[in-house]
Amino acid sequence: MDGTCGRAARFRSPLALLALPALAVAWIGWSVIGFLTSDNSLDSASKVPCDEAVEFTGVPLPAGARDRRCGTRVRLDTEYDVRFRITRKELDAWPESEFPGTELDPEFCADKVDTCAHIEFGDRRPSQAVAADVSVVYEGGGTALVHFEPFDV
Repeated sequence: MDGTCGRAARFRSPLALLALPALAVAWIGWSVIGFLTSDNSLDSASKVPCDEAVEFTGVPLPAGARDRRCGTRVRLDTEYDVRFRITRKELDAWPESEFPGTELDPEFCADKVDTCAHIEFGDRRPSQAVAADVSVVYEGGGTALVHFEPFDV
């Protein structure tokens, strides 16, 4: 025997030892990314009754709101996702009656949104929203699809 086989095995062993920590780091990274992007107890989304969203907001939805769908997501803060349809005339009256001084404005809205607003609620109970974002897409027939997102911080 010339010892070549023994030397080759000695050089492979350190490489194998270095590969194990690299695999462990990759596994930990993959686990962290999976945790941060999954539905978990720190970031859970669920459907809720719209009355719960109204309670959180402290402001009623417009009387003409129909096709209501409500959900909530809890992370470090709480956010509700309230969607409903309403006539454009009823929509125009809602911010003025419930959020005086708030105007829907198309200038700083996301793409595919016709008008929007950010509303600060001021002093609220600890279990209520402190602000909300509203976005509106105008549909045919004088109808508007409203996306109302109250949240706390």
